[in-house]
Amino acid sequence: MDIKQFFTTNYLFQIDRVMLHRSDKVFLFIGAALVALAIVFKLAAIYSPTLVDKKYRQKFFVLFLTIGLAEATWFLARYYFVRFFGSHFVASLILLIGLIWFVALVVKMIKHYREEKTVWEKEQVRAKYLPK
Repeated sequence: MDIKQFFTTNYLFQIDRVMLHRSDKVFLFIGAALVALAIVFKLAAIYSPTLVDKKYRQKFFVLFLTIGLAEATWFLARYYFVRFFGSHFVASLILLIGLIWFVALVVKMIKHYREEKTVWEKEQVRAKYLPK
């Protein structure tokens, strides 16, 4: 498989009105997998042991659901031959935005998670010994 073909102007900006390509179905599968991953993170957020864990799991839920539904919407635009929004450039742009969002979220989590968890644990200890 030649990866250069995925970066040509024909592939990125033209819509083949005859048939859907294998890569179109791959984009749909990626979107469906991201929605499934979002459901897993939502369940993990519901059953999370701390509020800090719940907060970050909820952020991952929103990320994966948004990008997954955007990819599914792109596939519909591609299926119905919507002029610009059905191009592979838009699908790639959606995935790139999702990747940037994911990296930013992970960096923020790495920087702040331990501090927030420590503060939450101290509040729990303090609340345990306060009179009711």
